[in-house]
Amino acid sequence: MREKQKGSEKTLLAEAERKRDRWRNIPAFLVAAVGGMPDQVPSDSHASHQKERSEYMYAELPFVPPQTELQLENYAATCAATQNVLLSLHAEELGSKWATGPVIRTKAFRDVVQLRNDELVVGLIMLGVPKRVPRSPRRRRKLMGDVLKDL
Repeated sequence: MREKQKGSEKTLLAEAERKRDRWRNIPAFLVAAVGGMPDQVPSDSHASHQKERSEYMYAELPFVPPQTELQLENYAATCAATQNVLLSLHAEELGSKWATGPVIRTKAFRDVVQLRNDELVVGLIMLGVPKRVPRSPRRRRKLMGDVLKDL
């Protein structure tokens, strides 16, 4: 049996088609992004435009992290706000998933959601009505003294 090459064009295309088919059934998406970041699209991307358009549009862009303390604080605040959105969705009995990964770092994705170059995607939230709600495990909740240590 022939082993799949990780990252081969055929493998990437198959994975993209699998995700597309699965994601078509997701009723809604939210994109959490933070502005004021370093440019997320390399300045030489226009030169890359000469390559085949699909190769350019779907290639993963390099990750450019926050560079200053303020950018890092804004990124962290956006993560916290995203978690609060997930908690609110749960309270409304909606299912959600916070996703990251290569898809959010492509020119095609950035164009679809109309991001500026200085906006960093924190996550893609998929949401819908769950087919079933999992039961909570029957465990005793720990007391605060069991998890905190006084220094």
